[in-house]
Amino acid sequence: MRRVLAVVLALAALLAAAPVRADDAAEAKARFRKGAELYRAGSWREAIVEFEAAYRLKPHGAIHFNVAQCRERLAEWPGALRAYEDYLREVPDAKDRAAVRASMRKIEERLAAAGVQALLVYTDPPGAELRLDGRPRGTTPFHTVLPPGTYALALTLDGYEPVGQEVALALGASRTVDLVLRAAAAPGAIAAATAAPPAAAAPATSAAPAAAPGGPAADLRAQPPKSAAPVAPSTAPRPRERRRVTTWIAAGTAVAAAAAGGYFGWSAKQDEDALHAMQTADGAAARRYASDAESKARKANVLYAVAGGAAAAGVTLFLVEKKF
Repeated sequence: MRRVLAVVLALAALLAAAPVRADDAAEAKARFRKGAELYRAGSWREAIVEFEAAYRLKPHGAIHFNVAQCRERLAEWPGALRAYEDYLREVPDAKDRAAVRASMRKIEERLAAAGVQALLVYTDPPGAELRLDGRPRGTTPFHTVLPPGTYALALTLDGYEPVGQEVALALGASRTVDLVLRAAAAPGAIAAATAAPPAAAAPATSAAPAAAPGGPAADLRAQPPKSAAPVAPSTAPRPRERRRVTTWIAAGTAVAAAAAGGYFGWSAKQDEDALHAMQTADGAAARRYASDAESKARKANVLYAVAGGAAAAGVTLFLVEKKF
């Protein structure tokens, strides 16, 4: 308890002196004090809500420590481990670093006893979309618990080069992946580097304006026909339109496969949430949840692939049947 109150007092002083809008600073202090009161009253989940609201108004790493304390008392071990890690990352000179590391090791031992371990992924900048074994799992910073093994990690973020690597997760300790994303080359630079040298310009035969610097090399606007004579509308009867039966079959298959994939994806997420919410160490239950989630996720991916193939076939059939 004394450790939490010490953080409360230090953070209150920081918020009072921080260069933020007066309204935000006042609300942040109020939300933080309320969180401390709820913590002392044993209302830990409600305290987390107040601490996180204070962090959004005025971020400070010390708040993560208080969130970790709340999650420990709620037996939310993966979330507590993540909050402790966030605390040490944002407060690198923390005086209680050794004590926090000891708490993290105890959490890792609890997870190992349940047959799983924590994986934490951070990127600079944050917000990268993350996939594990081809499944979308969220954005960075990210944490989850998994059985030990090797997993294919993929990260994408607009404006940055994609990253892919294999991550080995052991049972004995959590694994933290920390990546700095590299900015992707600007599209203009790529085009300039790969463009062929321009052909010699033909003598001008019209009054069309020259292209502006950096603009298109030719005027691509539609030109009027040379003959000004109007074209009479065709009087031939229109051919009867086909019903496109196969197109509708393909479309129906795509919708059905997508719906089934959505169901299995939702069911896999339910199993994963149940795994995260485990409050007692139960290796058999943890492995069952993990296995069910992985199996359902594979089915969802297969169905999504079927839906995508059927949708592509439907578009192709639509164009072919329209033509023939």
